[in-house]
Amino acid sequence: MLLDAGPGFMERMAESDLDPDAVSGVVLSHLHFDHAMGVVELFTRLIFRRGDPVTVFGPRDTDTYIEAALAFARVNTISNRALEWLDGVSVELTSPGDERELGAMQVRTVEVPHVPYLECLARRFEAGGRTLVYSGDTTYAPDALVPLADGADVLVHEGFSEAALERMAESMPESARAGLYAGMKASHCEAQNAGRIACEAGVQTLVLTHLLPEERDDDLVADVRRAFDGTIVIASDGLSLEI
Repeated sequence: MLLDAGPGFMERMAESDLDPDAVSGVVLSHLHFDHAMGVVELFTRLIFRRGDPVTVFGPRDTDTYIEAALAFARVNTISNRALEWLDGVSVELTSPGDERELGAMQVRTVEVPHVPYLECLARRFEAGGRTLVYSGDTTYAPDALVPLADGADVLVHEGFSEAALERMAESMPESARAGLYAGMKASHCEAQNAGRIACEAGVQTLVLTHLLPEERDDDLVADVRRAFDGTIVIASDGLSLEI
């Protein structure tokens, strides 16, 4: 099960010795390009290698997005078999409050605030007595995420530090700096607040992801430590965690 599919994810899978042919489903948190554009790459490449199509689970408008991705992939097909594979790709919309089984996992979905023009979803995955919660992109949303992450083994939550924003702003003209600060704080979550959610939910391990280019691990850890005394992991390409 692939959770979000940003551009270049297949190269990261290859570097980690993961087999794209094993992907049977894609679960999208929302439709921004850095979370969803990779489905085009997935469809275009897998038609040459695998037998069974995939199912895409996502928020409102995922069906429209996937149809556009399939149209692009069809342009690159070279056989009737490839067209048949693409015709077999299916979409299931998962609205807030949705609860379902995906393979061996129980999945629960809630809506989180990110941007007003997209439905953005966080999810709780449970299997074999273990739980992982993924925030997707969100602002500080304890009302939604603390109940969702209650007692979770791992919470994967986005987070940024004030220090990284300041480093990014240094290279910007003065006129753009206010927009950077306002835009990030209106649509994303500060690392310290991700720590607050992890603490209130009784999470064992917090994994910070969706990191700014100027982030430094020590800044993030220091921010989270103000609110959370559990295990902190700073996400990186190729990271593997056993839950």
